[in-house]
Amino acid sequence: MVASGAVPSVVRRAGERLRYGLGLIGPRHGRHVLSAPQLDALALPIGDDGVVAGVDTEGQPAVLGINRPTPYDVVLIGGLWTAQVLALRTAATGARVAVETGRPQSWMQMVHAMGGGQNGLSVYEVGRVPPQGASAGTPVLVVRDCGMRPPRGRVGSGPWQSVLTLLPYLSPVAPRLLRQARLAGVQRVSPDEAAELGRVMGLSRAERESLPALPDGVTLWCGDRDRQYVMTQPTDAETGLLGTPRRMD
Repeated sequence: MVASGAVPSVVRRAGERLRYGLGLIGPRHGRHVLSAPQLDALALPIGDDGVVAGVDTEGQPAVLGINRPTPYDVVLIGGLWTAQVLALRTAATGARVAVETGRPQSWMQMVHAMGGGQNGLSVYEVGRVPPQGASAGTPVLVVRDCGMRPPRGRVGSGPWQSVLTLLPYLSPVAPRLLRQARLAGVQRVSPDEAAELGRVMGLSRAERESLPALPDGVTLWCGDRDRQYVMTQPTDAETGLLGTPRRMD
């Protein structure tokens, strides 16, 4: 038992600890400390966060971090099918998708399937995309499906608003767009286009020579330092809506 004269001092010390945010005195335990070798061995099962574009060469999910707090420009030299799958999967993450296109009929089936434009995907004529009001709570992906020579967009990338520009083939504006992009995807192209892309994007000889023979649904994604072949595998619902993977439309 504590002597009666000692009680006020004990209470006073406990009150001081609470006042300074230290909490009550509890049981004493050894510190939780790791040595340097133990720290090197520590692994956390944390994966990438974003839109699953497909699987890599090892069969692991390949993820594109499209919803970002900073401007993010993506260029895809490839087919409409892949762009539409990415748009669907981006909308499934809770983002809104605004499609700027000269062929709205090619996107109408998706709009109807998603509720007539009320559930995350809207289609606009070229040059008619209004401000989207992107935010952390409602990120936006703008898909620019404007042909070989897309005009400069009225709505560009910004915080929580990424832009995906689809080019069916290598065009005179492609080098400029590729230099501005943070991420570029290339699907099957001709040998001449592959040679030009190799020069513009700094591809290795093996990567350059692989491009004319890429199967349908396979994309070579190129970031600042990374190169990754990705096969986009549709779900049953995506196949029912968009069909099987294809390079040409």
